[in-house]
Amino acid sequence: MICDNWTEKDWLVKKEENQFICSSVMERIAHLLLLLSGLCSFTSCLPQHKYILVPTPKTWYDARSYCRVNCLDLATINDMGEMMTALAVVKDKYVDSVWTGLQKGTVLNWCWSLADDDLYKDGERNYFRQIWGNDAANNCASYQGGKMYVVSCLDTYYSVCFNGTQGNIQQQYVLIKTTTTWTVARDYCRTYYTDLVSVRNSNESQAIQEVAAGYQVWTGLFRDPWIWSDLTYSSFRYWRASQTVRIDSSTKGCVAMLKSQSGKWGDLSCGEVHPFLCSCKHIFILFLSLSLVSIIK
Repeated sequence: MICDNWTEKDWLVKKEENQFICSSVMERIAHLLLLLSGLCSFTSCLPQHKYILVPTPKTWYDARSYCRVNCLDLATINDMGEMMTALAVVKDKYVDSVWTGLQKGTVLNWCWSLADDDLYKDGERNYFRQIWGNDAANNCASYQGGKMYVVSCLDTYYSVCFNGTQGNIQQQYVLIKTTTTWTVARDYCRTYYTDLVSVRNSNESQAIQEVAAGYQVWTGLFRDPWIWSDLTYSSFRYWRASQTVRIDSSTKGCVAMLKSQSGKWGDLSCGEVHPFLCSCKHIFILFLSLSLVSIIK
């Protein structure tokens, strides 16, 4: 058997009616078979995060060290689905705040509020650079007449929401005729649709231009210095309503889920001690017959 030389820490084997279960290396085979069968896309076949709440209060750095030793890292949250999973894990098991893996970096990066990798083909995250209408020292982007404009996140505009549940491309974009700040617009779109719209290609730009009907509207583009502890890319943010997109010196260095804000995020001093959420990886279990093992050998 291909796992014969593994230590107990590395593998788990269970024989039962000429079948076996083998994890770790077999995970990759499981992913490959699922891909070949067409049961899932590449990104949906990747292991999903599993979150574990550690109730012992620690500083952000000590919490990160603990998670790296005992699991993978402090929690990375990629989308609203994972955020709901994290909320279900912590529930009311904390008093004040729970550390996540988000920390302030030193470089500003443009990101889309809608973080789902499945929605972006190669180059589509950066298509906006082809339609810049201005360059300014602000951190949010609006859209008007086929151009993207860098503006203050505290400005107020109409917005265009993306409705991912609609198959008809014309029904995926919804103009919201209420002037709000960028953060309020994002929260509204997440509550009633999917998120603020992304401008991924020329066809989508044209569709949004038609929906916007000449108005200057919010898109989901913003920039900030935040990075995840495990260095994976995720532009998902779940800030509290009072948290503007800002990068000034008043911004604290680490991010926690706040109980007073129903789990929404706030920036705190990294030296504060709080419970924390670790990211672990689900183990994929695959049943294979001995005939397949013979082929693998």
